[in-house]
Amino acid sequence: MIDQPRVTQLSLFPETLLPPKTATKPPSLHTYWLHARNVPAGVSESLTILRCLELFGPLDWDGMPERNLQRNWGQVSIPHTALIAAELIKLNESLPSTYKLKRFLLEHPGFIALLGFPLVPAPNHPLGFNALASLPTQRHLNRLFRQLPNATLQFLLADSVRLIQIELAALAVLPLECISLLGQRKQSQSLCQKSLRQNQATAR
Repeated sequence: MIDQPRVTQLSLFPETLLPPKTATKPPSLHTYWLHARNVPAGVSESLTILRCLELFGPLDWDGMPERNLQRNWGQVSIPHTALIAAELIKLNESLPSTYKLKRFLLEHPGFIALLGFPLVPAPNHPLGFNALASLPTQRHLNRLFRQLPNATLQFLLADSVRLIQIELAALAVLPLECISLLGQRKQSQSLCQKSLRQNQATAR
């Protein structure tokens, strides 16, 4: 028996190093595109990330329908905008699987903060967060992609068409009369063939 208890109070793990409990809406890709000086760490040093930001930044990410990020899903909620942007990168970079998409994001960790994935702090890391811990598992990522609501995808399609029309108008191309969508696995074909033929005929 001892007179003095030897149990000591251990210091609590710093809350700043814990994963976020709820997601907060970060600046959108469109905001970063408009204000490039405010991009997260690791973005401005990567030509690959800057190229994708220039490509996808003009989309209306702020107007895109979003899930309730404050709801407790058993883990921190991942914004739909982050998932859609990741899927667009997967398509643009010709990454054939979610596994290769995740590897690509880990190789370019600035994407993780830029797209809006909830970050797990890591003060000793140059970027300030743990890239691997900030991404869902491959299995969870696949499930989230399958659960993306159709209304959000339709918004993305409509806004993409809006931007195409703006580009065509800037090039003095005749208004787009039809868009042919040939199934989910096929990309749009002949987005402006008719308009271009008319333009070429006029030029002659």
